[in-house]
Amino acid sequence: MPRLPAQVYLLGLVSFFMDIASEMVYPLLPLFLTTVLGAQMGVVGLVEGVAEASASLFKVAGGRISDRIGARKPLLLLGYGLPVFFRPILALAAAPWHVLIYRFLDRIGKGLRTAPRDALVAEVATNENFGRAYGVHRTMDSLGATLGPFLAFLLLPVVGFTGVFWLSAIPALMAVATIGFWIKEKPGKPVPLTPFRLEGFSPEYKRFLLVSALFTLGLSSNAFLLLRLKEFGYSDAQTALVYTGYNLLYALASYPLGSLADRIGPRTLVAWGFGAYGAVYLGFAFASRAWQAALLMFLYAGYSAAFEGSSRAYLAKVIPATQKASAIGLYHTLVGLLLFPASAFFGYLWQHYGSTAAFSLGAGLSFAALILFWALEFRKATAGSVL
Repeated sequence: MPRLPAQVYLLGLVSFFMDIASEMVYPLLPLFLTTVLGAQMGVVGLVEGVAEASASLFKVAGGRISDRIGARKPLLLLGYGLPVFFRPILALAAAPWHVLIYRFLDRIGKGLRTAPRDALVAEVATNENFGRAYGVHRTMDSLGATLGPFLAFLLLPVVGFTGVFWLSAIPALMAVATIGFWIKEKPGKPVPLTPFRLEGFSPEYKRFLLVSALFTLGLSSNAFLLLRLKEFGYSDAQTALVYTGYNLLYALASYPLGSLADRIGPRTLVAWGFGAYGAVYLGFAFASRAWQAALLMFLYAGYSAAFEGSSRAYLAKVIPATQKASAIGLYHTLVGLLLFPASAFFGYLWQHYGSTAAFSLGAGLSFAALILFWALEFRKATAGSVL
């Protein structure tokens, strides 16, 4: 089995540092909003929905700009640098709308960097090891996401919410430094891009957009999973610790599941991911014990590891090389834009009808997406498929 290029590991290191920074903050935000700033569930849904939508608006823009200039690194520097610059807004927040502004600006950076980064991984890897390449990247990303909430768990009793928010800027700066000094890319040729039309993409890509749209309507921010843990009596620090366990399992499972995607095909793992998400959300809807909620968080890590890497590998196989970043950006934009109404409605359902109703809806839509995916993708003979 050929070795992966060093750039895959360096890009993974960038994500490792940035996820430490992000995940020191992320599991604390819903707790900070509800317990310190007094926000209700509907407000949490609005904040998370706006955050994801703002990221998505810039994901397709980041991909298009990257393809247009023939370069990935400038967008990476900008996308990873913005969250560092905007950290003080969060650290000094005194009202829910301050957190909303921070999440909006922070996610712009996320949007600008996602498609160019994924495209760069695809460009330095080969068709035979896309799954391993994205699996390595997701593993390093998830290791950072494991360390981040664990640091928050340790630091929160000592420095409080504000102190954790300030300290999270340090690993973010390290991510930017790694890009500046060590990330290399072959000079690309700037090319004028044709109008962005779906007609130019493969039927597999367009079908996957349709299924993803249905699935995303049932998604919700992980913030609601953390608030569900709070319903069972977990403290702020304990919630961060459970989230650490989730990210650790996610990290450990990402590479082997990425390799599995190369052997059995990413399409199969994507289907498993839809089913696993529905099962976990159904469990969250009807769980009655604290240990059950923690166990479901760990099972959710299996979904995340199976779906995140395999969906990227699937996309890499069904989109043209000349518009790789644009196509990835469009996918992320569609998903993120739909996360706004999905998260907002999830928060509304929880606030007015309880968590069981909200999680049940998410489970039902994910199972519907699985059925549609099988109907569209698995009804054909395997000959000529992307497995």
